[in-house]
Amino acid sequence: MAFTKLFAAACGFAAIANGHMLMATPARVTSPAASNGPLEMDGSNFPCQKSSSDSTLSGESTSMALGSDQPLEFIGQSVHGGGSCQVSITYDENPTASSTWKVITSIEGGCPARDSAGNLGDDTSATAADPYTYNFTIPDDIPTGNAVLAWTWFNKVGNREMYMNCALVELTGTSGSQSSYDALPDMFTANIGNGCATVNDKDVTFPDPGEVVQKLNGATDAFAAPSGSCQAAATSVASAAATTTAAGSSPTTTAAATSETSAAGGIFASITVSIAVSAPTTTAAAAAATSASSSTNSASSESSSSGSESAGSACSTEGEDVCAGSDSYLVCASGIWTSMPVAAGTACSGSGANFEIVVATSKKFMKTRALRWVQRNLPLLR
Repeated sequence: MAFTKLFAAACGFAAIANGHMLMATPARVTSPAASNGPLEMDGSNFPCQKSSSDSTLSGESTSMALGSDQPLEFIGQSVHGGGSCQVSITYDENPTASSTWKVITSIEGGCPARDSAGNLGDDTSATAADPYTYNFTIPDDIPTGNAVLAWTWFNKVGNREMYMNCALVELTGTSGSQSSYDALPDMFTANIGNGCATVNDKDVTFPDPGEVVQKLNGATDAFAAPSGSCQAAATSVASAAATTTAAGSSPTTTAAATSETSAAGGIFASITVSIAVSAPTTTAAAAAATSASSSTNSASSESSSSGSESAGSACSTEGEDVCAGSDSYLVCASGIWTSMPVAAGTACSGSGANFEIVVATSKKFMKTRALRWVQRNLPLLR
């Protein structure tokens, strides 16, 4: 009976957790229809939530002049404490997983909401307007023509996810050079089974954010570099990046900021992930070194699994569970073993198909497929 009630409650929470955000401006593609959820954990619908490489993007195309400022607006209230976003462009009109995406703006912290510890409200259908608006500038020296613009988002609290909405655009004006486009940084990708992951309760600092960077997280200031096998860091442009910071709703332009302070957690019952972080070589991400050191110490204390698995090391079977001790276990998420605590009054044993959680009454129950789905979509039950 207790398990039935727990499962029913979990399903209710899962329905709430599934509501997220959508890009409203620029107009996103209508086919494939964008959901307000993240990309699949295995990256199978990257890019643009395409179900296969054969699917074609269609919808209204927005005309954008080179050098023009453009609005970036969203709908939805499930902002997950904000996070970090990028705006990128590809000239592949039917992009695939191997397409080249180049970043034109990076927003580190405060996107798609500033100074938010959790969600903005109870709208789970992504219909309410996000009160926070942003902008980006189309470079004035890249080629003109038809292109696809992407907004990508890495949420601060909740599951480790990557969101992506795409828009068809026509770049107009006096055409620039292909070399100027090629010199832009590549789009950052993580949490989609590529061996790179963002850190929970932190605004990710991009390894190569480009020359246009906005830092907008204000009162919720807490940055961290990603962990795992991630995009190579820039060696020349990061320290000279033009950075915009904001305290509340009043942005000011400053030199590139590298400070890091701690912040109170969000309203989510999220799990602290202990992962050893390799400090990148960029000036922009140097502030993550302190966080990396503490994460390394924490990870080493939680890596006593029965096999060769340890928190922060690589894994190959997405979603696999391995008991790391009586009070914690490891889960394979985005190609990295991640440490998770068991609920109070329970313990774990075994691994893979033999993984078990033992309740305080010593009655054992195997994780059913339904429970696995709920747990992967709701960190609260972990």
